[in-house]
Amino acid sequence: AMATCSVPSPVSPCRYAPRHCSARRAARLIARRVAASSRRRLDDGFVDVDNATRTRRAFLANLSVATALATVPFGGAVVAAETFVQPLAAQLVDAKATRVRVMETTTLSGTVGIGGTSSLAIHKSLSPPLTSITVPMRLDRAGTYVVEYEIGGTTVRGVLDTGSPFITMEARCSEVWGCLRERDAHRSGFDDTFEVYGLQQDGVTRWVLGDVTFTGVDGALEQLPDTNRTDESTGTTGTTTGSSGIFTDTTDTVRAPSPTRTQFSFPELSFGVTSETTGRAGSSGGGVASAPNVGLVKHRKNWIRPTFLEQTDVKSFSLDFEKDQLTLSRVSLIPRSTKAQVFPLVDLRPLGAPVFHYAVRVDELWINGGRYRPSDGVVKPIYAVFDSGVTGCLVSKKLFYDSAFQFGTYESHVRVRDENGTRNSIGTSLQTCTGRCLFLAIPVDVEWVGFEDCHILFLGLAFMYGKGGLTVDIDDERVTLGRA
Repeated sequence: AMATCSVPSPVSPCRYAPRHCSARRAARLIARRVAASSRRRLDDGFVDVDNATRTRRAFLANLSVATALATVPFGGAVVAAETFVQPLAAQLVDAKATRVRVMETTTLSGTVGIGGTSSLAIHKSLSPPLTSITVPMRLDRAGTYVVEYEIGGTTVRGVLDTGSPFITMEARCSEVWGCLRERDAHRSGFDDTFEVYGLQQDGVTRWVLGDVTFTGVDGALEQLPDTNRTDESTGTTGTTTGSSGIFTDTTDTVRAPSPTRTQFSFPELSFGVTSETTGRAGSSGGGVASAPNVGLVKHRKNWIRPTFLEQTDVKSFSLDFEKDQLTLSRVSLIPRSTKAQVFPLVDLRPLGAPVFHYAVRVDELWINGGRYRPSDGVVKPIYAVFDSGVTGCLVSKKLFYDSAFQFGTYESHVRVRDENGTRNSIGTSLQTCTGRCLFLAIPVDVEWVGFEDCHILFLGLAFMYGKGGLTVDIDDERVTLGRA
């Protein structure tokens, strides 16, 4: 028969398993003392968890109190006895929920998690979670923007591309792009693929999981020091005073205190590691034509691998070409009341596109001062995609060889209607595209099934520089050229 331990009356001896009864009585006395001690220490603003180890319940009671003190503003409202009488499972759930509530916000040495909890988060602050973060961009010699971030514990770089959906890295080490270590990522459940872009073709792409982190400042501050500009006359790098373009030496200059730096962390994010990247026919080779990407296209068709932004709660982003900054935002950056120069996005997936490109419908296309008219008289719809991974302009082949593009282009612009119905001109020319701007129009194969009855242009940085920036409200399907 299994021995049992009944609760004796004050005058009755413990008849069965007296050692167990004595141990339980002692445990109850110790638990009461620990709970009382916890309440006293709570009043003093201190809990000593190390001494609360004699019973499992007493330990959990003090652990819950300590967690509450670390995560809840002190007000004396936490009662240890309430946690003490909860079942073990409930205590663990409550303690975990209390910690999770603050995993998204930190201060200088902390992490701001996007899209929920983060394995990289450090619980340092009780301030509201940030809605946006601004990080610096650097214009490389190939004419595209490069952003620096971290995968695992390794600093890496990639071309900032509003025409691509993925974060990709090369498997081989590079002084320019970085060198991933084995512990920075691990295999996902996705099969390997071959990825083909407009002017780039990747080798075998292995899909892995890793923690991705961007470091910057609160996007609302907009005070990142501009260290990315290069003085074209001297080739030296410095900071600019506003947008005047005056360069100052950064070596001995005493700067004003910079804003508190913070991080957006994306834990266990799926991205691609490629065996190689090569330029396709028609590309210039190197730079934009052969580089890892930080793709900002969010939505896709089901057969495409998960995109970078799809795995976050980023709803909007902005590229500032005057300050060389990227802003990622969890809220819309374009005011809903603004209609002028705000264009509705067109989803090209029903027409064969594999992803939701940031495209607009073109009313008119002008090349070298003349309006495009099809040679066969059959008018087809024309769409323009804003693509920061392109320096000049990519033109679908049928349109390229049916227009003045084929004879060389010194000027081109498109006319697009905004939400007010007003026609706006977006364009560039060899006369206005100088300095870091590079304007070149080249043909490209658009191998989208179902897109044969349409034309498309991928408008690169040359078409955006004159407006100062590009802002896309992804979830609201709106875009504007200009700073957020």
